[in-house]
Amino acid sequence: MEALNTLLLLLTALAIPGLINRTRARLAGRKGIRFAQHLYDVALLLRKGAVYSTTTSALFRIAPSVSLGSALVAALFIPVGDLQPVLSFDGDLVAFAYLLALGRLAIILAAMDTGSSFEGMGASREALYGA
Repeated sequence: MEALNTLLLLLTALAIPGLINRTRARLAGRKGIRFAQHLYDVALLLRKGAVYSTTTSALFRIAPSVSLGSALVAALFIPVGDLQPVLSFDGDLVAFAYLLALGRLAIILAAMDTGSSFEGMGASREALYGA
């Protein structure tokens, strides 16, 4: 049951953005993009190589993995339908919030690590909107 819960959660997360984009386009009187267009875009981006600045440290390379990992672990706390969540204990709502905050913190620290004023402004904006 836990594997079914996790699989259903991942499939729903992949389907929702396409459904939202398609619905917005229809309501605006447009045809809209294909339902799975964002999946094609993600596959295209995953085939590209990474470009790193010479001023960044290992924190910049690790931060996206930390952000993705914290979001995936936080997703294990979400119940789907009448199924129990994969991870459940007293205080799991607090752990869920801290895991999401950890991903945001990793991205903010990575932006600050670049040493550019533009990324610093972006990091402060990310911190402001995340609060």
